[in-house]
Amino acid sequence: MKSMFVLAGVSLLGIAAAQAASPLDGLVSNRGAATVAYERAVGKRAEFERLAGDGPAAGVSVSVVADTPDHAGQRVAAAYVEGLRKVLPSATLASAWGDAPPPPFVAEVGVSTVAGTEGTAEKTIMAAQGSTCMLVDKKLQCTEAANAPNPLGKKDGSGTRPAIAVKIRFYRHDRTDSAAAPVTVFEDAFSVSYVPTECPDPALAAVTVARLLGESALTSRAVNISFPTTPRQLSCNAKA
Repeated sequence: MKSMFVLAGVSLLGIAAAQAASPLDGLVSNRGAATVAYERAVGKRAEFERLAGDGPAAGVSVSVVADTPDHAGQRVAAAYVEGLRKVLPSATLASAWGDAPPPPFVAEVGVSTVAGTEGTAEKTIMAAQGSTCMLVDKKLQCTEAANAPNPLGKKDGSGTRPAIAVKIRFYRHDRTDSAAAPVTVFEDAFSVSYVPTECPDPALAAVTVARLLGESALTSRAVNISFPTTPRQLSCNAKA
């Protein structure tokens, strides 16, 4: 029993270090023209202990299960592997395993896009009040008119920005029991909404976030955040 406690303590050291700070802290900017929304759902803590203990040597196979026409998913998966290797050095894309038996840990990456909508122009209406006067028995009598809508112009209605969305599911397979269902270690889901003229390559924004999330694969804390950022920090505009 004592030896089991020591092993658990060693594996928890890597997890504690990974939780020291949020991996996306460096992207936050109050003056940003883009928004990142990120949610992390986690499985049992024992799965993170197993990942921290076995993952570095066993490896992780990363595959793309949903992609966009411009193959953004392939770029995101490659960046995720790059980040993973900082904590799990044997992580690779699934294509690198070839005919060799896959590792017990598997990450599936899905990428999709959401089109933005333009706002429609709306009339700006303002109430007006005046008076009506007429001559009665050689005396001027005036009465106030009721409020009346007075169109003063138009304003742009609010629309929505386009976005790129990524979901990463991280599983553990029991290779000793082919009938056993895969166990979910965690799921990461994030989206980046942006202004197209300021972020002409949104896939690069997703690449930036995915790389940082790969570095935090050992984090066993659930997260649900949304924050503003800039094209420069997302690296989605070479001119920024």
